[in-house]
Amino acid sequence: MAIAVVYFSMDAGELNQTAREHKCGSRHTGPKPGARPLWGARWALVLILSSLAASVHAAEQDAAALFGRYKDRIFQIRVIDVEVEKKSALGTGFLVAQDGLIATNFHVISGLVNRPGKYRLEYRDEQGAQGDLTVLDIDVVNDLALLRAEDLDRSPLELADSTPNQGDTIYSLGNPHDIGFSVVPGIYNGIDERSYYRNILFSGSLNAGMSGGPVLDKNGGVVGVNVSSAGNEISFLVPGEALRSLIDESQARAKPVADLRARVLEQLQANQARLIDGILTSEWTTQPLGEVTVVGELQPFVKCWGSSSNGDELYRFATSSCRSDRQIFLGPNFSTGVIAYQFFWLEAHELGGARFLNYYRSYFDGFLPDNRAGDDDVGEFACKEMFIHDDAQHTDKVVLCVRAYREYAPLYDVLYLRGSVDESQNAFISHFTLAGVGRDSIAAFLEKFQQVVRR
Repeated sequence: MAIAVVYFSMDAGELNQTAREHKCGSRHTGPKPGARPLWGARWALVLILSSLAASVHAAEQDAAALFGRYKDRIFQIRVIDVEVEKKSALGTGFLVAQDGLIATNFHVISGLVNRPGKYRLEYRDEQGAQGDLTVLDIDVVNDLALLRAEDLDRSPLELADSTPNQGDTIYSLGNPHDIGFSVVPGIYNGIDERSYYRNILFSGSLNAGMSGGPVLDKNGGVVGVNVSSAGNEISFLVPGEALRSLIDESQARAKPVADLRARVLEQLQANQARLIDGILTSEWTTQPLGEVTVVGELQPFVKCWGSSSNGDELYRFATSSCRSDRQIFLGPNFSTGVIAYQFFWLEAHELGGARFLNYYRSYFDGFLPDNRAGDDDVGEFACKEMFIHDDAQHTDKVVLCVRAYREYAPLYDVLYLRGSVDESQNAFISHFTLAGVGRDSIAAFLEKFQQVVRR
């Protein structure tokens, strides 16, 4: 079953002008001297509607033609649980080389990487033909994977030679919800430059099962790879140049990656080194929060939000919460790559000392790390508590907790908390989470954070 979803647009100014003319004309029983004849407005409306109809028809033809031309190079990727021989996960992939090389998302086949003895991979095409797949290489940071089908001899899709213009129509192909292959036209909105993990912003609906499918320009060139959706026609694509780099690297190696987990670790370490080094060498902007100084947005990809009390509560507060915008997917309940930090300024106001202390303690004891991880993925947190004094003779309680990654040593998650203990009418809490970092990065970030954030 093929589903074609087609969107169209027209110039808003043109439409509004036509509406104004038509509405004005309908109010009058006869033309005023010098007024534009109503037939002119009607004729303009007919021309616009005819143009719209032609545009819709052209878009439908483009979508149908692209799907018909390339549907034999698009595949459903199936992750099969070998014990029950049933599909456990689904995605989409597409042929990128004559020798059976297929591209998809890492998150589609992550189950096999994490539990290699439990799963196997297979493809199925639009006609129902199927075959086995092996993993050649992965790019966990960009959520890409390259697979090989030994018995597949078809012409591949070509990567686009040029980048679309913002506003151009592009076409996402995939198999949503296991209901059949489909093509979804949408709008190319360029690279999200404020994100550390660079993605294309796509105004179109991606659904579960379409992950890993190609996104084509009107000439059939691959401009991106389906990766995720934020709903409401906001979706994200891996840029075509990231896929090109992975293909070039894999073909230069000329053999499959022997240890996929070691490959993941290598990529995570390199990415986190770039990420943390970039933050540490940048200038940290600061801002006031209550009576303290806190850190603002360290990089464009870190978004900060704030809130404060309304003034009629028994206590008063001001908060600032900052977090990197995306994470790296390692498994359904395991993510990494996040940087998050929060600050809380609290004032007793009308609360008594005992009630304010209980309230403050509940705040302090309620922090959790800002990334997902299960018991199979990470160890227990090992925490160290201490009391420290700053240059102004303030006394704070510090808690530093670290947990190790089971399969990706020597990477750790870090949870840092620091709270004042020498005031009875106000309190200050600072917190940060680093996910998937080495010990050197932990020490360097901690040192700078404590230097900058102060009372």
